Amino acid sequence: MLRAPKILKKLIASSTGFTLLEVAVALGIMSLAVGMVGTAIFQTQSIQRYWQDDAIATKDLRHSGSWLARDVLNAETTNLVDGNPPVNTVTVNWTDSASVSHTAIYSLSGTTLMRNFDGVQNVLADRVVSVGFSLSSKLLTFSLEVQSSRGGTETINLQTYLRELS
Repeated sequence: MLRAPKILKKLIASSTGFTLLEVAVALGIMSLAVGMVGTAIFQTQSIQRYWQDDAIATKDLRHSGSWLARDVLNAETTNLVDGNPPVNTVTVNWTDSASVSHTAIYSLSGTTLMRNFDGVQNVLADRVVSVGFSLSSKLLTFSLEVQSSRGGTETINLQTYLRELS
């Protein structure tokens, strides 16, 4: 049978436990530590959400500009009148190399910018504050302002030439 060393027996025999005051102080310190860690986690989540809102607004702008630039570079005709003030809807038409006609309609529905390509709808941007399409000669100007959910706005101004037919 194993015997405990004398020092260990002495420590066990002399231990008296914790007083109520020591337990209360330990719980208070632990509560402060948990509160500080909880606050740090909350702050981290808030900052992450703040940056994520800006990233989503920027993504919506770039996504919209990319689709519009592609369609306008292919476009042979548009419903925009040269020199008129900006409008919130544009239609562009073109025929591809296989002689198939295509139509892309960009329009604002409430606060959502929609793209209707040959009858198929998709959302390009949510929380749109303003959108404008205008034509000057063969230069189509597109401006879009999107609101992030924290209240700020992101803006894009894009100018693209319509395709020149030879």
